[in-house]
Amino acid sequence: MIFSKKPLASLISCLLVNTYVNAQTSQDQTPEENIEVITVQGALTATPLSKMATSISVLDETTIAQRQAQHLEEILNRAANVNFASGASRGRFIQIRGIGERSQFTDPVNPSVGYLVDGINYSGLLAGASTFDIAQVEIFKGPNSARFGADGLAGTINVISNAANEETSFDAQFGVANYDSWNIGAAVGGAIIDSLDYRLSVHQNTSDGFINNTIVDDNDNFVYRDDTNNIDELTIRGKLNWQINEVLSLDTVVHLIDVNNGYDAFSLDQNRTTLSDEPGFDTQESEAVAVTFKYEGLEFANLALQTSFMQADLGYGYDEDWSYVGIAPGWEYSSTDHYFRDRVDSNFDAKLSSKNSDSDSWVVGLYFADETEDLTRDYTWLVNPFESQVDRVDFALFGEYKFSLSDTQWLTTSLRLASQTLDYVDSNLIDVKIDHTDWGAELSYHQNVGETSMLYLSLLRSYKMGGVNGQSLSKVDDEDVAEFRQTILDNAIFDAESLIGIEFGIKGANQDGTLTLDFSTFYQKRDDVQYKNSIVNGQSFVDFYENSTDGKNYGIEASLNYMLSESLNTFANIGYLKTEISNITRQDGSNIDGRDQAHAPTYHINAGVNWQLSGSVNWLIEFDAKDDFYYSFSHDNKSDSIFLAHTSLDYQAAKWQVSLYARNLFDTEYANRGFYFPNDPRDEYLPHVWEQFGEPRRVGVNFKYQY
Repeated sequence: MIFSKKPLASLISCLLVNTYVNAQTSQDQTPEENIEVITVQGALTATPLSKMATSISVLDETTIAQRQAQHLEEILNRAANVNFASGASRGRFIQIRGIGERSQFTDPVNPSVGYLVDGINYSGLLAGASTFDIAQVEIFKGPNSARFGADGLAGTINVISNAANEETSFDAQFGVANYDSWNIGAAVGGAIIDSLDYRLSVHQNTSDGFINNTIVDDNDNFVYRDDTNNIDELTIRGKLNWQINEVLSLDTVVHLIDVNNGYDAFSLDQNRTTLSDEPGFDTQESEAVAVTFKYEGLEFANLALQTSFMQADLGYGYDEDWSYVGIAPGWEYSSTDHYFRDRVDSNFDAKLSSKNSDSDSWVVGLYFADETEDLTRDYTWLVNPFESQVDRVDFALFGEYKFSLSDTQWLTTSLRLASQTLDYVDSNLIDVKIDHTDWGAELSYHQNVGETSMLYLSLLRSYKMGGVNGQSLSKVDDEDVAEFRQTILDNAIFDAESLIGIEFGIKGANQDGTLTLDFSTFYQKRDDVQYKNSIVNGQSFVDFYENSTDGKNYGIEASLNYMLSESLNTFANIGYLKTEISNITRQDGSNIDGRDQAHAPTYHINAGVNWQLSGSVNWLIEFDAKDDFYYSFSHDNKSDSIFLAHTSLDYQAAKWQVSLYARNLFDTEYANRGFYFPNDPRDEYLPHVWEQFGEPRRVGVNFKYQY
């Protein structure tokens, strides 16, 4: 496909001219009063979305409610150029603009996409990503290490739950859906005493899942189950805000998450009926607390100190052979692969920000994080369980300065200097220490156009450190593996990756706020790309990380919202993405040079219509469309393109709302994760593409009460 710059230039020119003309011909109007102001909380200082020189998808409570979403994965298609891979009970591995991990086993992976909830770092832990009582989900796209450090190579998802305030409130939700699904939640908040406010929310989400499990037992009887890939997720969040005096406040956040999901997703028959006699699990038990101290009594600056602690017990396991004993004549093979992690994160952030945020302003701060993760791998064919410990320490100095060039133009520059260490030790007597220093940066030019639009140009750099191939070092030493084990050992350590990008965008609205647009075009160059390779020998295979020389990711993102009338609103989120990867050599000697990167669909469209049928009834119709994409770098198999339709009919009566909904209305079968290897004894182990299917048609009803 040949990409022409002329249509893009024409579109931008047209938008700028129209906005400018409207601004000049309507001097007596106050457009700011007509336009909803969305504030981004994940920036170094809270900033209106319309003033952010980067592409950000903001999903608010209304968006979450329209999707009837109970989990983050159910709203991600609302954000252009955002994809995810399952490989577990949930879509816990995120890719932004084609960059991001797709799985984790024994490898101590530094995520390419960060995940924060109320300022607490949950990167890599999306199993318990409940969307109940969430005020806003901010998806930062592109290089973001200047803001978020090593977890911001490709972007970051920042989630903010509803705040504690003095107004007494009570929110309740109950819903049922097919597949024996139900959810119930309640949130209450208000003032305990003057200056001391609280909010507490509890949410339970339960489902049998979308898999049928059928095996033959020892007595040749068929045994059926429909809950081996079940969902069982409990989330509790609490907030306590204490305004000690006019200049001093203390905010506390507490999270408790208990996930006890099943994991039985891959079928030898390549459908939704699995044959596993030992279905797996995907669990998370975590406790977290964050305390933020704010002092505004200094003459020249505001001080914010935040410390957080998170402890998580994680379990992940599966039936490795996906079958039962006796599935083929003489077949006696049976094995499981289980991973148990104990993760402890401690973080400290200190930040000084100038009093003035309108003209020249600044932020300086320091950051410290210590993350320890103990792993036990219990695999049938290991003589003893494999154990490893990883300790990551991250120290950084960061700052941002905004410099006004005129009343309508300004520059923003951000810099983060980081020092990182990784200590790795395991039961195979591997002892490795990696020291790494790196930096993230952003330099942005902003210009207001008229009263309601801004264009920007940004140069950005981000990074993530290298690591150790724990999985390759722990693989069983049998005859099949021994002949290529040295190849793996030669790649035991992989190098850091960096990403440099340039982005141009426009954010604008017309005078009456009926039309809003957020448009960006970007080019990103990846150096020393970390990618997962695979070596297969018979039924034995092992994945390991290597570094490619470079990669390229470029494209367009646009978000459009247009009020056709007081009762009819349309929206569209559109992404176009082209990617390339260079210098990958596979086991068979083939070379990838210029191929698309994995999990990087070329187009991504979400669009829909909200129709207010009456004062109390609203009807939503929307669809998601996504191009096909490669599943992996180790083979060339691809997903199918996707088209999913959704609808929701909402009835509002006083404080009550009832919603009838259908997601994936036409029950389209699609996959969001795929592998390629031999695993079926019934066909003498011919290689196949094995896929994990996405959500089928979901039909349900939700009841909500808000006081």
